[in-house]
Amino acid sequence: MRRAELKVEDEAKAAALPPQTLRRRVRASGCMLVMQEAAAQVRNDANAPLLSAHHARTKLPSKIDLKKELKHAPTAIALGRAKQVQYAVDDAYAMVASFRSNLFDWIKDHSSRCGKPKPPQFYRRGQRARLRFDYQDFTVLHDRLYLPESLGLGVIALVDRQGEPLLQPGDRLVEVRIEPCRSRQWVHVDLVIRRKPARLMPRLLLRGNLFIDLGVARLVTCLDDENLLAFFVSGGAAKAILQRGAKWHAQFRIESKLWIRHGKRRAGQLAARSARQMDDLMKKVALLVVTYAQVHHLARVVVGRNVDWKQGVNMGKRQNQTFAFIPQAKLIAALRTKCARAGLEFIETEESYTSKTDHLAGEAMGPKPKGYRWLGSRRSRGDFHSSVGLRLQADVNGCIGLGRKVGGEEWLAEFRQKLGASPGTRLVPRKVQVNGVGPESKPTAGTWHHRLLSPRTWMSTQVALVKARLIPDLQCVTPVTRNPRAFPIAA
Repeated sequence: MRRAELKVEDEAKAAALPPQTLRRRVRASGCMLVMQEAAAQVRNDANAPLLSAHHARTKLPSKIDLKKELKHAPTAIALGRAKQVQYAVDDAYAMVASFRSNLFDWIKDHSSRCGKPKPPQFYRRGQRARLRFDYQDFTVLHDRLYLPESLGLGVIALVDRQGEPLLQPGDRLVEVRIEPCRSRQWVHVDLVIRRKPARLMPRLLLRGNLFIDLGVARLVTCLDDENLLAFFVSGGAAKAILQRGAKWHAQFRIESKLWIRHGKRRAGQLAARSARQMDDLMKKVALLVVTYAQVHHLARVVVGRNVDWKQGVNMGKRQNQTFAFIPQAKLIAALRTKCARAGLEFIETEESYTSKTDHLAGEAMGPKPKGYRWLGSRRSRGDFHSSVGLRLQADVNGCIGLGRKVGGEEWLAEFRQKLGASPGTRLVPRKVQVNGVGPESKPTAGTWHHRLLSPRTWMSTQVALVKARLIPDLQCVTPVTRNPRAFPIAA
């Protein structure tokens, strides 16, 4: 009976956990390019009656009617598969429905959106759309993916570059998406994998908490109360993405107003590229935090977040714009998902009055009467002076406040006892370089790794933690290709 209950519980967790998407690049075939162009034309044929009904203010045609109508269209016959026609109609219908929902919300309240939503655009001749294949269209056997032979992609190996299988026992490949690449020589293969959720380990084996304070200059600041370690990830990469995107987007908008060719299209492409880079950065930061918690066997990950904290913020014009455009919600969602996959407990709590309260002096948190003088002071934005004679980083002090929010005064007393006589030297946060350009590493530093020899490389999560001396050095170093171009094809 207990085994059956655990099975039902695992199935419920797997259904609630969002799937993981892994992207690989493979050589394109002529049949694949033709099918993607046909899928784009089918979406155009579905968009036309939907947008016509919207502009005429009549009821939208149903999905079933559109599928029956487009089933025998020339573009659908060129696509070759009835199920792909249904998927193309579903995507077109979802785009129009999303546009109408955002438009109606904007009509009710103009401040709810940055601008008036625009309807989905039609694909031009030669443009391609994605294809979707469910579990009935492919076969997975011995870490090999067998797609329909009519696609001409061959057999794809479901292993990473180190040869480790992508699918672990209990994982399921639920969908395969073929996305168009900028070059017609390649296509992107997105593998949608539903992972088996890891069970929470007993509390006796996992001890300690990792508190996370979100910010701008320091994107995340983490405090490990078990090992008394603090580290932060700089927000320079996020601000660089926003600054570069805003600069070039403004330039392209000027070109579009001057009727320069392709200015508007390039502006849209740049905005999409900046969004992808920001989303990738949030996922990498979340992976770094969860990897640290796994290596040190921590039990919980606690992150602070306030409701509507980006409304009415007053940090200056430039700081307000940066803070508003950094997607902390995506970072929190990625942390929640990765903690669930790793079997860690994730807690989200509100963080009011955590950074300005003097926790080491035992000052009470919460609103104070008018004219109240706080025990601690912030002489600069990131420097907090405690009344007990210690200087702390302001975000680290906020992490201590998160600990009080979750653990109460008992946790604070135990934490102060762990710190001992010289707590200030233990709470100095270390900087972790997630990605970007960094200085060359020296073998004498004790953190030698082949990926650190190049100053222009993107470091992996474990390498970044090793370089910051937060986890033990890597024992096994595997060679990596200089210029990997494609995902390996099975023999």
